[in-house]
Amino acid sequence: MKTLALFSILCFGSLALAEDFKTIDGKEYKNVTVRRVEPDGIVLSSKSGISKVYFTELPKDVQERFHYVDQTPNMEALRKKPDATEPMAISGIETLPPITVKLNDELLNALRMTDKLDTLYKRGCSSAEFIAAALPVESVIMNLQKKLPKTDPRHDLLVNTFEAYQNAAAVMKANEQGKGNGERLIALIATAQLRKHLLTKILEGSMTPEEKTFYYGWRKALTNP
Repeated sequence: MKTLALFSILCFGSLALAEDFKTIDGKEYKNVTVRRVEPDGIVLSSKSGISKVYFTELPKDVQERFHYVDQTPNMEALRKKPDATEPMAISGIETLPPITVKLNDELLNALRMTDKLDTLYKRGCSSAEFIAAALPVESVIMNLQKKLPKTDPRHDLLVNTFEAYQNAAAVMKANEQGKGNGERLIALIATAQLRKHLLTKILEGSMTPEEKTFYYGWRKALTNP
């Protein structure tokens, strides 16, 4: 027993000096000695008894002194890390990078939201009606475009589709003021619908050979203007 006691003194003698500790929220432990160091904190001994203080409650310099390594998971990193078991969508273009089924469905739903714009235009709506219907779609598309790399053709098609609708709204308003161009409005709506159709087919994985030919021609025109 005496040998063990002596061994403890030799091993922990450097920790046996009385000292003060102060937690990050201001609580003080005065004239205490470190009785034991554990992975998540230190056990302190004083005249009033024994207490444990966790490293997360102590300043960084104290954590470093006792070689504390934070084992808390980085929740932000975990949130951003894709789930390896999450199913991936089948694209209509095999060379496109895979995206999750969830993102694929979100993109399709955003495109379906623009169907209301087509209906309003066909009915001969005012620019105010068209813009009011486009605002909710705009916020959805702005959020979705952040989930796709800018180099992804689906990003271009998504953004360009809505830009065509935005430009159509501007021409509608100009038409109402007698400054517009009816033919340009028709062309803009047709452009928006064509891009929407192409992106929908890619997301659904149901492109025909003719649609694929058109897609590759569109990509070639973008890369070789």
